[in-house]
Amino acid sequence: MTDPQDTDTVADPDPRSAIQSPEAPQPGPITEPEWKQAHWAFIVTGLLRNLRGFVIPLGIFLFSRGDGGQTGDLVFFGIASIVALAALVASTVRWWFYRYRLTDRDISLRSGLFAKQERIVPFERIQSVDLDEAPLERLLRVVRVRVETAAGGQSESDIQIQALRRDDAAALRNHLLAARQRLRAAHRGDRDELAPAIAHAEPPSGAATTEASPAGVMGGELIRRMTARDLLITGATSGRIGPAAALVGAASQFADDLVPQSIWDRVPWAGFVDAASDIRIITGAVMIFGLIAWVLAILTTVLTFGGFELRREDDQLYLQYGLLDRRRVTIPMRRIQAISIHESLLRQPFGLAEIRFETAGFGKDTASNGVLFPTMPRAEVMSLLRVACPEFAMDIDPPDLKRLPARARSRYIVAASIGWILAVVIASIGVGRFTDVPWWWVFCLVLATPWFVWFGAMRYRDAGWMLDGEQFLLRWRAIGRVTMLTRLRRIQFRKLTADPFQRRASLVTFHAAVASGSLGAGVALPHLDAQEAEALAWRLGNRAFQSRSRSSSPAPSALAAADSRTA
Repeated sequence: MTDPQDTDTVADPDPRSAIQSPEAPQPGPITEPEWKQAHWAFIVTGLLRNLRGFVIPLGIFLFSRGDGGQTGDLVFFGIASIVALAALVASTVRWWFYRYRLTDRDISLRSGLFAKQERIVPFERIQSVDLDEAPLERLLRVVRVRVETAAGGQSESDIQIQALRRDDAAALRNHLLAARQRLRAAHRGDRDELAPAIAHAEPPSGAATTEASPAGVMGGELIRRMTARDLLITGATSGRIGPAAALVGAASQFADDLVPQSIWDRVPWAGFVDAASDIRIITGAVMIFGLIAWVLAILTTVLTFGGFELRREDDQLYLQYGLLDRRRVTIPMRRIQAISIHESLLRQPFGLAEIRFETAGFGKDTASNGVLFPTMPRAEVMSLLRVACPEFAMDIDPPDLKRLPARARSRYIVAASIGWILAVVIASIGVGRFTDVPWWWVFCLVLATPWFVWFGAMRYRDAGWMLDGEQFLLRWRAIGRVTMLTRLRRIQFRKLTADPFQRRASLVTFHAAVASGSLGAGVALPHLDAQEAEALAWRLGNRAFQSRSRSSSPAPSALAAADSRTA
C-alpha cells in the first residue's frame, strides 16, 4: 500500500524516466579503468637494447685474442653471461611494471620499480599517433606506438608504448584519434566535427573507399607511393654518397683486424708500391672506391624509403616508409607551416625534386627530417600539393617572380669565388715555404675559379620571391636550389639587415622564419633592392594590406616605388 504522504511530496518526474524500462538495471559503482600490459616481446627487445653496448667490446675481443689464454676466455665469457642474465632480469622487471591505461579523457603510461614514472596525455592535446617497427619488432610482429603533443620535446615522445600487437596498436591509434576529434568537437560545441571520429567505424554511404595499407594499420586515401624505379633513382641522385664514402674509409681502417695475417703475407706489396706512381691505376682505384660508395648510397636509400606511401584522411597526412625499420608517421595538416622543394645539383638536370615540410614543433623526428616525398618529377609537385596540402599549392615557377636587381650579380659572383681564391693563395704560400713541392703546382688550382664564378651567377639567377595575397614564395640556392612555399599568417618574423657595402649599393638582406622546423632559425635572401625589401617586409607585417590591395586604397610611398621599379 502506498503512503499518501509520499505521493503528495513527489515532484514532477524526469521525462527521461518515461522511456526507461522498469526492468532496466541501475548503474553500478564506477570502476577504475584497467591497466594493460605490453606484449612479452618487450622483454626480448629490452634485453637486446641493454646488450648492444657489449657488441663492440665483444668484437674487439674475438678479433684480438691470441691462440692461448683459455683462462682469460673463460673469465670474459663468464662475466658476459652474468651481465646477460642481469640484463634479462632487468628487462623482465621493467616489463612487469610497464603498464598503460585508457580513460574516457586521457591515456596514461606507468613505468619504473624504484623511480616510478607516470605520464598522462589528454586526448584533446594529441597531435599525432605514430607507429614504428624496428627489424626485431617486425620479426616478433609487434609495434611501438608514439603519442605526440604540441608540447613534445625533441628528445623523446610524450608517451611511447612499446611492444603492442599490430592489431592492438592499430585499434589504439584509431581510438586515440577518434577520441581526440570527439572531445575537440564537444569542447567547441561543433557537432559537425564529430564526423571524422565516426568515420573510423562506419563510412558514409556513397563515399569513395580507401585503399588498405599493406601492413593493415595505416588507413586513408593513397596519394602517391614510391616504386622500385623511384627508389633506385632517389638513391643514385642522393647526397648520401659522401657519408657512404666515409663509411667505406672507416671500414678500411679495420682491415688489419678483419683479414687474417696469412692473407696479408701473400699480398705483393712491392708491386703496389710501383703501381702507386701509375696515374691510370690511381684513377681506377678512385673510381672503384667511388662506385662502392655510390652502391652503398643506393642501398641506404632503399632501406630508408622502401615502401614509401603518402596518404591522407580528413585533416591528417600519413607517411609510411622503411624496409627494416618500418615507420608510420601522422602529420596534422594544421601544424604544417611551410613546404620546401629541394633540387640538388644531381637531380636538377633531370627535373627531379624532393618535397619537405616544416611543422610547428612536436615530436622527436618526423618522417626522416620532414620528408613529404623523397623524389618526384618537379612538374608534378603542384598536383601533389593540391591533394596533400591544398593550403600551400601554388605555382613554383610563377611568371611574376620578383628577381634581384642587376647590381647584385657581381656580389653573388664575388662571394662565391673569393673564398676559393684566398684558400689557393694561402695553400700555395704554405706549400712553397714549408715543403719541397713547387708552389705553382698548388697555385694551378686557381684555374677552377671559373666554376665558382658560374656557381655565383647561378645563385643570382635562381634567387627571387613572390607575394600573392596570402601566398608567399621565397627561392634561393645554397648548393642545391630551394623553394619555400608558405602562407602570410605562418611567418613569425621578418627582418632587414645591411652591411656598409650593401648600404652603398642600396641593397639589403631579407630574413624570414616560420614556426619551428629546420627553417625555424630563419632563411635569408641577400642583396634585395632596399625599397623592394622594405615594401615586402611591410606587406608581411600588415595582413590588412591583402584586402586593401584589391580596393582603390593608396599604398605607402615605399610600396608604390617598389611596384614602379618591378613593373
